[in-house]
Amino acid sequence: RGGGLTPHLAPSRVVCSSTCYRTETDTGREPWGLYRVHQFTKVEMFGVTAAESGTESEALLAEFVALQKEIFSELGLHYRVLDMPTQELGLPAYRKFDVEAWMPGRGRFGEVRASLAGRGGDTHPPPQAPR
Repeated sequence: RGGGLTPHLAPSRVVCSSTCYRTETDTGREPWGLYRVHQFTKVEMFGVTAAESGTESEALLAEFVALQKEIFSELGLHYRVLDMPTQELGLPAYRKFDVEAWMPGRGRFGEVRASLAGRGGDTHPPPQAPR
């Protein structure tokens, strides 16, 4: 309360749930255009890292993606992880992974999770390696 995160507390991880209201449409090929209900509850994972070596953010992102893969595997879901191209990223993100699960009713994969690493304060992203 009333202050920032001190470096000795980083990395810090927080999990919360939130109720969301959103219409998600596809490219118009589905007759009704929706593949998620109007209201859904999502679980969000947030993390804050120190910027001492420049690799902390990538390491925490890898930890979150590994945790999501473990959860979807334990649930027995058929999923895939996509390393998203930079043109798919919003500010302040510099790296993003989408997790898509097979949706039998749609006959294709659909996004169920997104994990991203972003900039905060005066930090700078690590150099981009060719993908």
